[in-house]
Amino acid sequence: MLKSMKFVLKENLSNLYRIYSISKYELLADMRDSKLGLFWNFANPTIQVLTYWFMFGLVFKKKNVGSIEYLPWMLGGMVVWFFISPCITNGCNAIFSKVNVITKMKFPVSILPATVVLKELFNHACLMAVMIVIFAMYGIYPSWHWIQLIYYLLCAIIFAVCLSLTTSVLNMLARDTRKLILACMRLLLYLTPVLWSIDQINKYPLIKAIVKINPIYYIVQGYRDCFFYHHGIFYYWKSGLAFWGITFVLFAFGSFIMYKFKHKFIDLI
Repeated sequence: MLKSMKFVLKENLSNLYRIYSISKYELLADMRDSKLGLFWNFANPTIQVLTYWFMFGLVFKKKNVGSIEYLPWMLGGMVVWFFISPCITNGCNAIFSKVNVITKMKFPVSILPATVVLKELFNHACLMAVMIVIFAMYGIYPSWHWIQLIYYLLCAIIFAVCLSLTTSVLNMLARDTRKLILACMRLLLYLTPVLWSIDQINKYPLIKAIVKINPIYYIVQGYRDCFFYHHGIFYYWKSGLAFWGITFVLFAFGSFIMYKFKHKFIDLI
């Protein structure tokens, strides 16, 4: 187990420039496919956010969360979801989508999940820029508390890479893996307190405790804490322990199966 973890870490750290180059190429390729290019990196998530706000904020008349109006509160969680969700769905297909490369040359396969996450990081930055503008409209401006976003962004990147490391190999072993993940993503959105407040389930302490174990909840709550609550990183230490525990297990298991099957991917195609 330790040997496989060391192998994956070494392969990724020694290929940082290659990860950057592949991510940049994939991003530019997506932009070249449309005439408006970069515009869609801002417009697409903005339209989706406004759609959710229209449904939940206006149609279902979601009330303010404490003293925070619903749109900025929702947006504070959606920026996380719109980053992690494509990392999970596209990361699952990270190896299979590059079979033409890994079958023709010696290639560090374990870096492919990281290339997907780095590509989505650019889209995340675009949505963060849109979020800052919308926040300003509601009188919410950047403060020194936002510095903690560096930590929570790092959490999101590490979690997404570790999860994609695992699912990308499982998808090579069984193609149904990606279909299962795609089917579960919408369910995961509604089970994670992104569009609703966790205080709404205070009457169900067991369910609330289970929800708090969700790694995505830890990141979402961390982002919102930077924007609105300002409690600090250690305020959510229990959720933090659960997050890092689950992330470590994903990395250990993902590294193990990656190391075990790295020479057999050609046979699995």
